[in-house]
Amino acid sequence: MHRAIDLYPYVKANLRKRYPYDDGWIIRKLDREKNNPDFVVDRRRKGFIERAVVEVVPDCKITEEHIKKLYEFAEKLKEEGVEIVSKMLVVCRGSNTDIVPEDIEVMVLRSCECNQT
Repeated sequence: MHRAIDLYPYVKANLRKRYPYDDGWIIRKLDREKNNPDFVVDRRRKGFIERAVVEVVPDCKITEEHIKKLYEFAEKLKEEGVEIVSKMLVVCRGSNTDIVPEDIEVMVLRSCECNQT
């Protein structure tokens, strides 16, 4: 079992590849204790903000609770002038993501692995 906090450096590196600073993306690590997602990625674009909401799931199986929580974070972070362009769950290689709906992206970390039995 992994801890989400241990995965943050790898998550941030993967997010940086996907959301380059040169394209205006800012990656922010949020305080999880205040009922926030792990990361929010933003950029200002023609008068509005594009935002990706990212939750790290160190468990080896995505549950309905993980999905519900991500939707709640996205709703909380959607405001006037903000477009949620991505809702993302970050998981370890080998995680069971069978129930993840199509409107949620899955980023697989190679730096951690689930040993499914």
